[in-house]
Amino acid sequence: MRWEIRRNRLLRKDINHLGLDLSTPPLSRRIAALYREFSASGIRFHPRCYLSNGWGCPDLVPLIGIPFYLARPDLRRLHGEMGYDVEDAKTTMQLLRHEAGHAICYAYQLYRRSDWQKIFGPFHKAYSDHYIPNPFSTQHVIHAKHHYAQKHPDEDFAEAFAVWLAPRNPWRATYAGTPVMEKLRFVQDIIHEIGDAPPRVRGGLKDVPIEEMRFTLLEYYGLHPEEYRKKSAAYTDQVLRKIFHPGAPPRGGMSASRFLAKHRELLIATISFWAGIDRSKVADLFQRFAGRAQRLRLSVPRDRSTETLVNCASLLTFFAYTYVHTRKFVIR
Repeated sequence: MRWEIRRNRLLRKDINHLGLDLSTPPLSRRIAALYREFSASGIRFHPRCYLSNGWGCPDLVPLIGIPFYLARPDLRRLHGEMGYDVEDAKTTMQLLRHEAGHAICYAYQLYRRSDWQKIFGPFHKAYSDHYIPNPFSTQHVIHAKHHYAQKHPDEDFAEAFAVWLAPRNPWRATYAGTPVMEKLRFVQDIIHEIGDAPPRVRGGLKDVPIEEMRFTLLEYYGLHPEEYRKKSAAYTDQVLRKIFHPGAPPRGGMSASRFLAKHRELLIATISFWAGIDRSKVADLFQRFAGRAQRLRLSVPRDRSTETLVNCASLLTFFAYTYVHTRKFVIR
């Protein structure tokens, strides 16, 4: 009950009045770890970070925007309850390295170089959110955002930089004999070239800094939390009742929770591969899916097990792609 009261009060506060900064652990430790990785790699320039409405690096500006909800435990909890994924330590570091790749590119204006464009492509290529990744491509690294390197040359470099920067990342063995090696060696060579040099660009305008977020958390999430919960749960319940049998298992059948547990590894591995989502994220999605089916007391008739498995795989893949494009799970 205490959290419910606190959450309701929190939702009505303006974000720019929450007193947030980058000094609160564990976020402060993650940023410090990034800077240590820079120093260990011989990179003199350390891009400044700031709190924003999401991950990002302003266009051609070497600054790293970090989601404001990572600055405090209660905001992380609230963000998760709103149906969004909350980055763990590993993912936070991966995304910091990715945005740092953009910052390095902009700070030293690498995108202007002919050798950069020859390897990664034209920097001013049209940017589109509607791209179809090829999961079998050997031209791009696989990183935190999986096939995100295929989206644009700028993202391709940022992902390659992130893979190269990560300590103990066996990229030489992972990408041996593939075209990706040329990109990773370019990153290594270019960092050795510019590592001690001062950046050409140090700062610029921030993109949606927290000081400009003069609206409440309720407005930020768009819906009252109870309305959101009812809407998403109702949608999920309706679909689950079409896939599974209502009530106790008929003779020879089994409960939905037991059925899902039986096929857990197959579903998680298959969806993770084809949807291009980290296994831990798919496992989280699966647990929400299975938990909802268990609470609804659904079951699987014996003669519908194959049909049910196909439908579960299809629905979970749909939810996975929804997560890719919206960064949130709709299952409560």
